[in-house]
Amino acid sequence: MAPKLHSSNELSRSIENQKLLPPIHDACDAHQETVLSRVRSTRYQIALMGFFGFFLTHALQINLSVALVDMVKDEESGSEDGINQNCPVESPNSSKSDDGTFEWSSSQQANILGAFYYGYLAIQIPAGYVVSKTGAKHLYGFGVLASGVFTLLTPYVAYLDVRCLIALRVLEGIMDAVTLPAFQHLTGQWAPKSELTIFSALAASGSVFGNVAIQPLVGYLCTLDSLDGWPLGFYATGVLVIIWYVAWLFLAYDSPDQHPRISESERNYIKAHSQVDQNQHDLPWEEILTSVPFWALAVAFFSTNFVHYGIMLYLPQYLSKVLNFDIEANGFLSALPWLCCFVASLLSSSLTDFLRSRRYVTTTFIRKVNQLISTILPGLLLVLAGYSGCNSTVSVTCLAIAMFFLGFQFCGCYCNSFDLAPQFVGVVFSIVNTIATTSGFLAPLVVEFVIQDNEHSEELWRRAFTVIAGVSWTGGITFLLFGSGKTQPWGVTSESLLNFENSH
Repeated sequence: MAPKLHSSNELSRSIENQKLLPPIHDACDAHQETVLSRVRSTRYQIALMGFFGFFLTHALQINLSVALVDMVKDEESGSEDGINQNCPVESPNSSKSDDGTFEWSSSQQANILGAFYYGYLAIQIPAGYVVSKTGAKHLYGFGVLASGVFTLLTPYVAYLDVRCLIALRVLEGIMDAVTLPAFQHLTGQWAPKSELTIFSALAASGSVFGNVAIQPLVGYLCTLDSLDGWPLGFYATGVLVIIWYVAWLFLAYDSPDQHPRISESERNYIKAHSQVDQNQHDLPWEEILTSVPFWALAVAFFSTNFVHYGIMLYLPQYLSKVLNFDIEANGFLSALPWLCCFVASLLSSSLTDFLRSRRYVTTTFIRKVNQLISTILPGLLLVLAGYSGCNSTVSVTCLAIAMFFLGFQFCGCYCNSFDLAPQFVGVVFSIVNTIATTSGFLAPLVVEFVIQDNEHSEELWRRAFTVIAGVSWTGGITFLLFGSGKTQPWGVTSESLLNFENSH
């Protein structure tokens, strides 16, 4: 018998009612009573493979921003011997005057760093649509693999011509663009509602951990004499991607129903606690694009991405050009803020799911709190870092604490697509991420515009940090006023809502 269709008003009332239910304890919950059983579960194998996949894709993005410090000859603008004369030399090997290989201008460097995001931006919405109609496993795996292959080619292409390198980075961005919408779709298939935040944050935190591990690794490799040092980081990450892809083919599946090794109890548990059905549905484009919470999410996501990309792409240059750290120390210090962000993402996601599962807070309340923490506090600390001048201890400490609080975004805007539209999360997330990804090339353009007169100037970097902070605050306030954690009437189908209600 076909399920009964619900009107928009009935959907709204039913969605509101589901949020008022007391905590649920049923026979299926015995499957996840202990932390150990959850960690050993098939669904968390998927999350862990996603973690390593995002670890690698992010490593492929950022190894260039660290290596660029060693690749390019210093223009010596406003400095002698390529260092900031106003600040002390923080490490004995700080001089980077003519050690670089390429004579690229600051504008060319900005275009190289931003090129990835032009490609990434172009394919986001089509990727979200494709993944909603097909499987996500192979799309995600191919995106990671292709990005790795292009990374292996990067040193060779860099020696050819700067325009070839920019084109290659665009292609790498196109391949990487499919990974986030694809894994968001997988999350909808594999994560029970009560574990949504921790499942999503665990996988996504791989991107943060990529910064933690790869920046010091690339910084160290750049100090070696073999092959000029800097190409080694591209080769290392490219090979790791190929190894990961082989494991992904054997371990990952599109849904619990397709997995041959999942236990029957876990399969039933996931299906009983899912808001997503397996049928194809028409996308409610008009409702999506006229939704106020949707646009609040887009602004919030843009603001946190602007901070993320601004720090990811330019922290190595700030440490080198202003604070005079050498390339090896630069790599380790650049990783410290991301380690703080990684820790915060795991702690905040566990706390968020605990509070939501016990109904201590509403989803809207906890999403807004997390988003405010991830935007207002990092902005303040970035401004303080800018005013720290040559005090490297204060500056690095402020940046590390700022990134700790930025980690709360994984329990704020990052998960909000699942709240608003669990049935269409792949498409909704791809649209939002398209808007947010514009910050990937806008942030470099803005920072380069601010510091172009003297990249060694503390004053100009202070202005750059203040601009980034202003964008961050705008996103936090917008989400506070207009954001929501409630499932929207257009975000579920009658069938998926009926399944959810029957399971509870």
